[in-house]
Amino acid sequence: MTRVLGFHGVRNYKAADTTFARGGARLTADWLEALGPAGAGLDLQHAYYADLLRDERQGGEPTEDELALVGEWAAAWGVELDGVQGRATGWLRWVCGQIAQRTGERPAVVERTVKLFFPEVTRYFATGRTEVRKRVREALLRHRPEIVVAHSLGSVVAYEALHELGTELEVRLLLTLGSPLALPNAVFHRLAPGLSDGRGSRPAGVGRWVNIADTGDFVAVPKGELARLFSGVEQRPDITIAPLWPHYAHDYLRHPDVGQVLTSAR
Repeated sequence: MTRVLGFHGVRNYKAADTTFARGGARLTADWLEALGPAGAGLDLQHAYYADLLRDERQGGEPTEDELALVGEWAAAWGVELDGVQGRATGWLRWVCGQIAQRTGERPAVVERTVKLFFPEVTRYFATGRTEVRKRVREALLRHRPEIVVAHSLGSVVAYEALHELGTELEVRLLLTLGSPLALPNAVFHRLAPGLSDGRGSRPAGVGRWVNIADTGDFVAVPKGELARLFSGVEQRPDITIAPLWPHYAHDYLRHPDVGQVLTSAR
């Protein structure tokens, strides 16, 4: 069987996950169900870290740090923020409305994406990075995957962990889905290791890196930038996974392009 390690994205903590192993088992079952026939023959496990980035506020108002990242995200979408007063609930809705106009999506969908994504990104870079990377590094060395599949914030975690391991671990394929790695300032300029000549790079132990993004995925912006800003990455053509919320991991995993990439790497 082909060994695969999954790296989940945001909002994957559940109170029923009394241990990180239980959380990983739940996500593994969910991902295998989503993959369907493409999951046959995969020894899939999960690098579960959601409990380390758990939001105790349970959907409260965004913090100033979170709103600052939203501003950087909005700038990547071309939203002009000069002259806009303050950063509060009204400001957030205005920003989401501006991006909704640019994408043709409903403002409520954009706002939901923002509220799901940025709190955990903020916690990862501010306080959670050391613990998260320690745990996922252990998972990588324990499972020694031939393939790593990383969704959303998980692509950031996997990228940094694989760079840290270098050639200590050889991975045949890194498949990133809905990745925010190219998001300027909010993610790209905070990555470790730091950039070389303004670019990131494929981790030394990774043989092939493929990136797939939904054409309307608000998290995977700026469009087309990942392949330009990172050396050694193969950017597949944009796909459409779902009309209502184009960032859901299960919808990515169900897409034929994902199955095709996984099959070709076995």
